Amino acid sequence: MNYSVTTKEFMMLAAKEPVDVLDLRDPEFVDSFDLSEGSNVTHIPLTQLPNRLGQLDRGKTYYLFTQFGGRSKTMAQFLRNEGFQVVNVIGGTSAYKQYLAS
Repeated sequence: MNYSVTTKEFMMLAAKEPVDVLDLRDPEFVDSFDLSEGSNVTHIPLTQLPNRLGQLDRGKTYYLFTQFGGRSKTMAQFLRNEGFQVVNVIGGTSAYKQYLAS
């Protein structure tokens, strides 16, 4: 399994099929994701994630987002060690917004 994808790769995948996104940003930074119909975004602040693992489904693959992607890379390793299937989206929501604007 690929553990990281670029924003372009993520957008191509999300356009083809529903995806599960785990948005790890703090509430004051959360805005909506413009994803294909059927996709699901779960918001859990990074600092709360270790205590809220029970809200995640080990049968799903989650695409992780933070503001710039650095902290989601670290959390991706943590979640894999906990038995979850996760993929870090390189550049986070910053790169995502930049991609949409181009």
